[in-house]
Amino acid sequence: MKRSTLAALALTAAIGLGCLATPARAADQEVVLRCVMQEVLAVLTCKSPSEFRFVGTRDDVLVFNTYYAAKFTEFYCQVFDRDVVVTSRAWQGNMASARLNYEVQPGCIVATVNAPWAECRKSASVQCCGAD
Repeated sequence: MKRSTLAALALTAAIGLGCLATPARAADQEVVLRCVMQEVLAVLTCKSPSEFRFVGTRDDVLVFNTYYAAKFTEFYCQVFDRDVVVTSRAWQGNMASARLNYEVQPGCIVATVNAPWAECRKSASVQCCGAD
């Protein structure tokens, strides 16, 4: 009986100290990642981040939709650890990239966007943060 009580106390302490990943933190990080992808898309297309709607995830690719190039268009964001590749059929084979930094502030993701050929033709850094 003592072992199970001690194990429960140790587990509670580990969760309280942040030693274990909780489902809420994972969900929050997904929300932050979607937010930063909307910001990246906004930089690439000269649009507002709020104009991009998250459609869902297909084969680990985040899919967004907006009105672009005179029609509704999907944009695809594929994350490879710290690198993001952004594509769209509207770009006719061109791709853009961003570099993610997770350590700037706890709960935040910063993306450095590099797309010299894109509509806005500028590099920028964007950031989104979740609740701690």
